[in-house]
Amino acid sequence: MFFEIMKIDILKKIDFDELERMVRGVPLLKKREDGSNVYVYENADISLRELGVNDVNPTSFYVIGENLQTQRDLRKALSSHGVDILHLEGAYEIKNERGHVWTLMPPVVEVAEREVFYVPQDGEIEYLDKVKLNVPIINDGMHRAFLARELGESFNAVYVSGALSDFPFYAHPNSWDKIKEVVEVPATKVEKKFYSREDCYGLYRDFGVLGCGAPRGTSK
Repeated sequence: MFFEIMKIDILKKIDFDELERMVRGVPLLKKREDGSNVYVYENADISLRELGVNDVNPTSFYVIGENLQTQRDLRKALSSHGVDILHLEGAYEIKNERGHVWTLMPPVVEVAEREVFYVPQDGEIEYLDKVKLNVPIINDGMHRAFLARELGESFNAVYVSGALSDFPFYAHPNSWDKIKEVVEVPATKVEKKFYSREDCYGLYRDFGVLGCGAPRGTSK
């Protein structure tokens, strides 16, 4: 865990216009055959939206308890700076007392196109046709969204629609009631997500290039 007694310094504030440009530069882990990057958000519609947790669907079956506690502690630490991690209007480059630096940005919600059947409920008409639906899913920031749900609050998100359709999101949406709090990452794929294909990690959106996720050290 990165924080015992959490103390956070804000090094830089990133406004939403700049954050939008950064998100457009997020590549897939999978490269094209010629070795070039695939930028699925390059021409997407990107906006900042306030969402309720029931407005979106998770794509994970778990959250890690330690990471969830980190989000609670981080929210408390940044509140002294007048920053609410559930209602960010841009991003921040921040540093903890150990010298770890990383970028804190809102969760990312991506609108994913999915083809589905309607399962008739009691007394409803049965239809055999498939239909295509646009489903807002939590791409990045699952623990933050889970914290919002825990607190009964809304949260701000980077909302992305119109990503490159040739590179769909790598997991299907699921319901909130399928999520369990665990101590460590589950061992098998079936315990993690409804993965859409065997080579799913090639479709992973690499937000690590923005400095998100694990903090990067500023000193040895």
